[in-house]
Amino acid sequence: MDGAALKCGSSSGRCHCTKKRKSRVKRVIRVPAISSKMADIPPDDYSWRKYGQKPIKGSPHPRGYYKCSSVRGCPARKHVERALDDPMMLTVTYEGDHNHAFAIHDKPAAMVLESS
Repeated sequence: MDGAALKCGSSSGRCHCTKKRKSRVKRVIRVPAISSKMADIPPDDYSWRKYGQKPIKGSPHPRGYYKCSSVRGCPARKHVERALDDPMMLTVTYEGDHNHAFAIHDKPAAMVLESS
């Protein structure tokens, strides 16, 4: 068994954690913050449930983690943090694809920064 497999607790002898994480589709956008509270995230086409929050090194603002709650079992996730250069802007990173249609019909005005 290799060191990576021991680290992640894999019994098969092969670690697949980083490969799975790296292969996820990511899309980063910047949107204006709708208030000074981190809990107020801008609306998009889906419903989201917050499942965590962590402080970020080098930033006074925490990052919030959300799962799609539009359909049970949807693999889509996003995390939201305040932009370092402008605290009135939020950086939203979407990971994974939804396995269902939109939940809400209004589309937000947002600027796509990068996509992989």
